[in-house]
Amino acid sequence: MTPKQSLTRKQSLIRRSLAVLGSALLATAWVVGISTPASAAAPRALQIVSAKTTNNVDNLCPSAERCAIRQGDEFEVLVRVVDRNGEPATVSKDTTIVLEEISGRGSLSPDGSDVTILRGGSEATFGGLTYSPSANPVLGVRVTSGVELRTDQITVPIALSAVSDNAPQRGATIDLDDPGCGEGNGVPNSVEPTCGHLLTTGAEGDIVMSVGSCDDAGPCTTSGGFTALVVTVNADIQHPQGQHSTLILSCDKVLCGGTGVPKRPVIYTFDNSGDLTETAGACPRKSDLGSLEVCVDYVSSMRSDGDLYLFVLFDHDVRFSH
Repeated sequence: MTPKQSLTRKQSLIRRSLAVLGSALLATAWVVGISTPASAAAPRALQIVSAKTTNNVDNLCPSAERCAIRQGDEFEVLVRVVDRNGEPATVSKDTTIVLEEISGRGSLSPDGSDVTILRGGSEATFGGLTYSPSANPVLGVRVTSGVELRTDQITVPIALSAVSDNAPQRGATIDLDDPGCGEGNGVPNSVEPTCGHLLTTGAEGDIVMSVGSCDDAGPCTTSGGFTALVVTVNADIQHPQGQHSTLILSCDKVLCGGTGVPKRPVIYTFDNSGDLTETAGACPRKSDLGSLEVCVDYVSSMRSDGDLYLFVLFDHDVRFSH
């Protein structure tokens, strides 16, 4: 055998050995579950990430989590494509989606607008939206062309009025009045029969308090053609043991007429866009939350000119109504 033939034979043996070794490594990887990086998971659904106002001159929307959209104010809706685990995914071709009102007593403008998520993209934003009057409409998104994806819906509370403030540090005293209450004097009337007045030292950072409709939100008090409104507090509230925030929940006499302070139920939820499903009980003592998360201080509560003012104590951001 010539030197050249010997070298060729050695090279062939090396190639065969490497091939056998590679096959063995792949088999071992399959057995123990080792794999090379996989491609992105297939997109499965649309997800409405947030709805937030774009006209933020009054700082009513410092973040998607703390946001009040007032009737008539422009807002936007962010939509994302997700996989079966809820993780962001991309579409393999241009996909057009439409936003429309599923239910609500007001009017979304524009209703039925569409945007396109471009191939390789994951998100799209519907902008320039408005809704009137104050209500709790359900908005939905669906695909009209492109990759088939499951639909999604979201309830977007549209406030009648809202106000914001900023606590520079926890322990700072914050006193927020509902600007739409009555004639701006903090006294409810038949137009806005429910108002809120927030007192807190437990918040830090941005605080947003809004007043809106009880439509489809819970069993709010109705009397003589009037319905109680919903007061929502969006804030990072954390109190030391034994301390609390106070919301003075006022009710006009057209809804809460009578004498004295009745043990009327106060309904609430800790989901700031959710339905009012819980009922607050009485506080153990005056100005004392005790071990509760929320309670009504009927001792401090009062009447003035026939209107009822209930003092509600709590230690978490919350939605309230009568």
